Amino acid sequence: MARRKNDYLFIPQRRRSHTGIFLLVLLLLAVTVAGALIINHASNKRIVLSSEKVHVMGLAKEYEGFSVLFISDMEASELGSDTAQWKRMLQGKTFHAVVLGGDMVGPGGNYEPLLSLIHTLSTLREDVPIFFIAGDDDPEPILSTARGTPKVRASWVEAAEAAGGIYLDAPMSMPFGKKTVWFSPQYLYEVDVDGMLGSLEKQRQAMEEQGSQYDAEGGAAYRALNYRIEVYQRTSMALKNMKEGDLQIAVNHIPLDDSYIRELIEWADTAKVYNFRNISLLLSGHYCGGQWRLPGGKALYVPDIGWLPTDDRIVGMQRINSLNEYISPGISSSQAYPMKGRLFNPPTVTIISFTARLE
Repeated sequence: MARRKNDYLFIPQRRRSHTGIFLLVLLLLAVTVAGALIINHASNKRIVLSSEKVHVMGLAKEYEGFSVLFISDMEASELGSDTAQWKRMLQGKTFHAVVLGGDMVGPGGNYEPLLSLIHTLSTLREDVPIFFIAGDDDPEPILSTARGTPKVRASWVEAAEAAGGIYLDAPMSMPFGKKTVWFSPQYLYEVDVDGMLGSLEKQRQAMEEQGSQYDAEGGAAYRALNYRIEVYQRTSMALKNMKEGDLQIAVNHIPLDDSYIRELIEWADTAKVYNFRNISLLLSGHYCGGQWRLPGGKALYVPDIGWLPTDDRIVGMQRINSLNEYISPGISSSQAYPMKGRLFNPPTVTIISFTARLE
């Protein structure tokens, strides 16, 4: 009798196990993530040099091609001390001024990388001024409380100036051919300089009448007050020397809100040369490009702004009404973010060139 191939016609087929496939997918995913993190770590050790053009309508032909190297948010990163990388990156590049846009030292107070960077930049271009401001993460630049020292400027500011930097606390000029370029802290555009100067001098008189300058706390406040008066005196003198048509570049660490910029433009006193409408470029930083970015896409999260913000609020060249604002991607990362480090967001510095040409 012939044997049948199968005595049971309805035996269920044995199910194939998907465990192996699932583990393979997990392994591939882990390898991909690990590879991305390794690549990201390597990219965070290499500074990217980007270039931007700022288009200024009616720009005098003498300013065509004037360029600024803008660096921000270094946060005492060891990249500041990587002399070889800076020299390799900037060798042969043209820039006529350098602006360090704040948070270069960071809350830890280690200013050695900043000093190293200033020294390197000075070596590369001896004739190029290096302006710097303080950011919100930096130690206080001006000492107004008793610290056991008669100094007014903080140690990191004095050290940066001794290394060759210029602390930008008032409008400062640099010649460019037969023309003049002015660099200024942005907040001074919002101040009635002569009115403020008068108010501060009255405060000084009141302190002197009370003898406050002779005790520890009063003495520190008195020295800081004298410093502020001196800043506004220099500002008043600078405003008298500004001419219509001079190029004005303002610096403010934290980008200004769009609505606030429009308000400042609307209320600008156009009878004065030094007014908000005459700013050809506003330089800002602060946001570190969002710090963590999606691959090839947006920033993931920015404090005080929210999730998946558009870049026109946090990084790159912006145009708000008649004002050009450039927000630096920065070099390092801020402690203000819940996510530490930079992800898919390489450290970046920028050479910004002025032009009247529309391309």
